[in-house]
Amino acid sequence: MLDVETCKILIAGNCIFRKGVASIVSGIAKSSNEQASSIDQVNRAVTQMDQVTQQNAALVEQNAATAKSLEQQAAAMRERVAVFEINDRGHGAARRAASAEAA
Repeated sequence: MLDVETCKILIAGNCIFRKGVASIVSGIAKSSNEQASSIDQVNRAVTQMDQVTQQNAALVEQNAATAKSLEQQAAAMRERVAVFEINDRGHGAARRAASAEAA
């Protein structure tokens, strides 16, 4: 049988142990909350990056379509201008003819 002093020591030790365990569990819970918050921030950042990437892809498609349209317009313009023969004397006449056709 244990005497009273030994029981008091064991009870005190048990209380200290429980407080230590509670402190450790509390620290783990706090760290888990911080990690969850950090993961949420990373998730939001990745979502924003994905949105920007999609917007950039749409802009690239628009630019490609614009470039193709400009290429077609330039080819049509070359065809229209190709009918004119430009030399030193007829230079002014070719410009007048091109202006008249454009109007």
